Amino acid sequence: MSTVHNPPPAGLAAGPLPRRSALGLALQFWLQWLWLLPWGLLIAVYFIGALLGAGGDSVGPNIVRSTLTPRRYRLERHGTPQDWEAWADAELQRVGDAAVAREREHRALNAEGKRRYKYPEADPVVTIKKRYYRGIGATGLAAVAARRGWQVDWAKTRPDSEVQLVHRGPLGG
Repeated sequence: MSTVHNPPPAGLAAGPLPRRSALGLALQFWLQWLWLLPWGLLIAVYFIGALLGAGGDSVGPNIVRSTLTPRRYRLERHGTPQDWEAWADAELQRVGDAAVAREREHRALNAEGKRRYKYPEADPVVTIKKRYYRGIGATGLAAVAARRGWQVDWAKTRPDSEVQLVHRGPLGG
């Protein structure tokens, strides 16, 4: 794929975000074990309720998002731009491949013509949160995304919290 990406509009600060404080990271990493136990119990109760037929539509609380793994702790404390590129690339591959597969499936269902209502055909869109690109910024993420056929939608992007990407290549299949 191409490494050429669309630059951010003038005046938009899209460079690397400030590092998180060492004290804040250490506190989050070590104190998370105190609240993981109640969360684990909550999830166990949720799944027991789901097995008994009392479950709802939700999947339960998202612990992965707020848990600081040792790998992510090292990245936040000592990560180089190359480490952050690899981290962002892995996340983009995960969510990007899922979005492309979903759109490919919708187009295949539309082509069958058996459905009463068709899915609207659109370019796949994903949103990447700042925890995946903090060390390279939105501009660095744009370069990583361009290598995979994605392009930043600067109009819908907030570089200090999330970047919205649109797939601009063939869906393959």
